[in-house]
Amino acid sequence: MRKLGWVGIGCFVVAFVVSGYFGVQLVRSIPGAPTPIGNGPVALDGTGLTIFASERGAGQTCTAKDASGTAIALEEPSRSEQFDDAGDVYYVVAHSVEEVPAQTVEVSCTDQNATYFAGRRHTAGTFLGPAFAALGSFALFGALGTVLIVVDQVRRKRVPRH
Repeated sequence: MRKLGWVGIGCFVVAFVVSGYFGVQLVRSIPGAPTPIGNGPVALDGTGLTIFASERGAGQTCTAKDASGTAIALEEPSRSEQFDDAGDVYYVVAHSVEEVPAQTVEVSCTDQNATYFAGRRHTAGTFLGPAFAALGSFALFGALGTVLIVVDQVRRKRVPRH
């Protein structure tokens, strides 16, 4: 194999390494189970705040304050949302309107008919960014490697043998 073929193989190696990096980022972006409210402040491990309830249709009766004591504006989701984690189902009650950085927040809910939980905000963008980056980088470097190997093979066949 000539130099061009080895560069093509190198592109495949780069494709696996770069897409693997973004795959790890994708796994890290998967949120864990939300923390029950009522056991003190809740530590957010990512951007945004989502309040969940154990019952569907529990209603938004919660307020939240950031680490400095400033109220966090909350809004009800426009459609029914839920989060499944290892067989447990959490129904979304409210999201933070603004982006809340990772910090400790105080959440209180007045409705005692349901158990409430808090965690970081779950958005499609959180998952789609690393997923598309992994797929795109693999496709780009894989295609480049394939083209380089094909060009190398075509050149080899055209060179007259002595």
